[in-house]
Amino acid sequence: MTLHLTEQSSTLRLRQGRLLVELDEQTLAQLPARKVRGVVVWGNVRLTTPALAFLLRQGVPVLYVSLEGQLYGQATALQGLAPEVLRAQMHAQHNALALALGFVEGKLRSGLALLGRLARQAPIQPHVQELQTALEALPHAPHLEALRGLEGNAARAYFAALQTVLAPYGFLGRNRRPPTDAVNAALSYGYMVLLGRALLALHLAGLHPELGLLHAEGRRAAALAFDLMEEFRVPVVDTVVLGAFLRSELVPDKHSEARNGGVYLNEAGRKTLLRLLETRFAQEAQHPRGFRKTYQELIETQAARLKAAILGRDTYTPFYLWR
Repeated sequence: MTLHLTEQSSTLRLRQGRLLVELDEQTLAQLPARKVRGVVVWGNVRLTTPALAFLLRQGVPVLYVSLEGQLYGQATALQGLAPEVLRAQMHAQHNALALALGFVEGKLRSGLALLGRLARQAPIQPHVQELQTALEALPHAPHLEALRGLEGNAARAYFAALQTVLAPYGFLGRNRRPPTDAVNAALSYGYMVLLGRALLALHLAGLHPELGLLHAEGRRAAALAFDLMEEFRVPVVDTVVLGAFLRSELVPDKHSEARNGGVYLNEAGRKTLLRLLETRFAQEAQHPRGFRKTYQELIETQAARLKAAILGRDTYTPFYLWR
């Protein structure tokens, strides 16, 4: 399980094999330490040295994230990647088009599946057709820049379709840094949660998270984690956020606030979205190859399959929602 530490000014301690979250000498939560596979520290939360040392000894990555969803960094155990894997990753970057195409294909197919459901109740067919056209053009992309261009055009059409449905909640299109409405705030926050799961999956697979294929490398940017995320943005985050607003589980006036020049989820909004996302991660879905696993397991499965493809041991099949 992934432990999200969201209670501000709280402390994570290790005591007799259990991790305890404490605030003002009160225990807010406790769980068996060995069941934790990842920790995300949101904002002002402290880890005692024994707790952090235990997590690092167990190979559990600890991510440090701002309340707005900005990843500051991560603490991981001192362990090197297998040299043959690192060499294979570096070699794969020189011929990345085939794998990068898989990431985009998964994202577009899931987007079409979601929009296909929304098209029954909203006039979004022109946007659906734009996504379909982009999907059909993917195999003909001659290089990465062309592929990125197709993905960018498809993303604009996809979010234009979501705007038709979510405009009553202030959503006028995708924006970030800073988000300007509650829907964008929820999307950004959800993507940061998903990034943590992708980083954990790459860590378990033994892949370097900064050697990207679709996303360009940047200074200390987890480009490969962003690659892996593409297949799960729609099935996990977008689906949850869309449903939360349509069912009034997230309400702009109740769950968001304006600060620092943007709009962000407040504490109630963050806790609500985290609960919904955790439920989604635990739900099962069918992989295009026919097997069923929870979304959390599927992310880890895709990381392992990506490693196999990079090493030349298997082909890579992207995950996507079924229509």
